[in-house]
Amino acid sequence: MAGVYRPRHPERTVLYRVLFHYFDRFLAEYEGRFEKEYGFLRPIIKEVVERYLDCGNPRCGFARIRCPDCGEERLLMFSCRTRGFCPSCHSKRLEEWGEWMRETLLLDVPHRQVVFTIPKMLRLFFKYNRRLLGSLCRCALRSLARYFEIVAGHAAFPLRIAEEELRRLPAKGWAEMIRKVYEVDPLTCPKCGATMKIIAFLTDYAVVDRIIDHLKLTFVAERPPPPQRAYQEILMAAEASTEYFS
Repeated sequence: MAGVYRPRHPERTVLYRVLFHYFDRFLAEYEGRFEKEYGFLRPIIKEVVERYLDCGNPRCGFARIRCPDCGEERLLMFSCRTRGFCPSCHSKRLEEWGEWMRETLLLDVPHRQVVFTIPKMLRLFFKYNRRLLGSLCRCALRSLARYFEIVAGHAAFPLRIAEEELRRLPAKGWAEMIRKVYEVDPLTCPKCGATMKIIAFLTDYAVVDRIIDHLKLTFVAERPPPPQRAYQEILMAAEASTEYFS
């Protein structure tokens, strides 16, 4: 049985503290200090970091939930749903992807992995135009399907996948993903154990601010590490996550 969900505090982590205190300064100094060695700073990096800094921040809105049995109420903060960067949201996205692969995409038969690579002389085009990656994947799919058709003949026709039949990854409920990843239930009442219900999603800034002030909620990053170490932390995080930025 899943345990009771306890609100997480991303603002207390080293990654959040580094980005909160130093990212603006990092952006201002990047061209002069880092661009020659690490290359052009893609705009998507700034967008992803800003979304991550809002993850779990009560001022960005929250869901209000109530227990129908005992009347207990609590607030659940919105997440950024950023893949490849936010540790919490990325874990949920991985679980969601894995479940879709197991239950929808893959048949119960042996599988073989095929890896397609991009020639070095062409990688520059994909580096600055990430939309090309989608077309590249479709070309790889058609090439592989054509190869099996030639080798196996008509027996390889369950491989002719029409592009119009491709579907987006179905989104699972946020509560279900939290249960799977963290083995806790965000809708379990901490007082009586009953299932709580969502009664409202609050996003209006005026309403949100009044509730935050009334409940005295805080979301403040703790003291950061020294600047030089902080810059290295940011560069490592950006490099490790760049394959996900699209």
